Amino acid sequence: MGSTLLGAVVVGAAGPTFGLNAVEILLWIVVIAVVGMLVWSLVSLSHSPLDPGRRIPWAFLMFLLPVLGPAVWLWWRFYYYPRRKTEQPSWDPNSREIVVNPPRRPTAGN
Repeated sequence: MGSTLLGAVVVGAAGPTFGLNAVEILLWIVVIAVVGMLVWSLVSLSHSPLDPGRRIPWAFLMFLLPVLGPAVWLWWRFYYYPRRKTEQPSWDPNSREIVVNPPRRPTAGN
């Protein structure tokens, strides 16, 4: 009898969801994912090739728009920047000159 009562107390006190319903659990998962993406993008920003003066607006954008800001930064850092550097090795993201991109070469099939 004592072990049954003890088991009921343990399960009741620390139930499988700790008193949270499914919506609250989903909300916590989303919050943790957004904070994780924000931290990842801020670390990526701190290691980026940009000058410190150009990092400040990106950081402001990340905090102002906590989902869209980091998503745009991560797209720029891991998709746009490497492809632009391979197309134009002399391109510098810190340059304040207006750069006119050369026309793209047609791909096979066009």
